[in-house]
Amino acid sequence: MENKEILCSASFYKQGYALNDKFEGLPETIKRELRVITVCLAEKTRGIAIIGFYKETSDIYIEVMNQPDDFLYDEIGAKMEVGYVEKENEELFHSLSLWYRTFIKGEFNENR
Repeated sequence: MENKEILCSASFYKQGYALNDKFEGLPETIKRELRVITVCLAEKTRGIAIIGFYKETSDIYIEVMNQPDDFLYDEIGAKMEVGYVEKENEELFHSLSLWYRTFIKGEFNENR
């Protein structure tokens, strides 16, 4: 977990959403879009959805998981849904990665 930084998460179980306070400076439209993506992913997978950054590379990661006692959780379907979300939001995630690299890590390299 030390190589990862959570951007936002949503839980189907608790019907909740959270944005890491560190990223409150993101534009409101981006925060709204992230909320919709994360909540919809949690609802569709009927689990917990997390979007974050790999600290070393600044790349986005998406994780979905279930609570240990949820035996009806569809792990294969959840992974397929993550793939769909990654593809549908590729441009947004690329932009967020550049934002993280520039404003959080303080570096910028056009060739990345």
